[in-house]
Amino acid sequence: MRRLYAVALSAAVVAVAAAADPETAHVVQPGESLSQIAARVLGDPACWPEIYRANRDQIADPSVLHPGQRLLIPEELKCTSTEPAAAQED
Repeated sequence: MRRLYAVALSAAVVAVAAAADPETAHVVQPGESLSQIAARVLGDPACWPEIYRANRDQIADPSVLHPGQRLLIPEELKCTSTEPAAAQED
């Protein structure tokens, strides 16, 4: 029950943050990778480097994300990847 509450609370935080900023926020969930987030938010897992570049100030290693981390996805960030990006572990 606590986990369900935490997930619902995280979703609410993301919704409020997205409404307040011209950027979309994504709160990292356990086990998520940048490529999974890119697939969900940008529609293309190969666009994960765009999310990494937008959040370099808080991501030291793109293969290591921490649950609860709030990643910003700028509205103007539109990935137009036509080639696969360098491999990233999922």
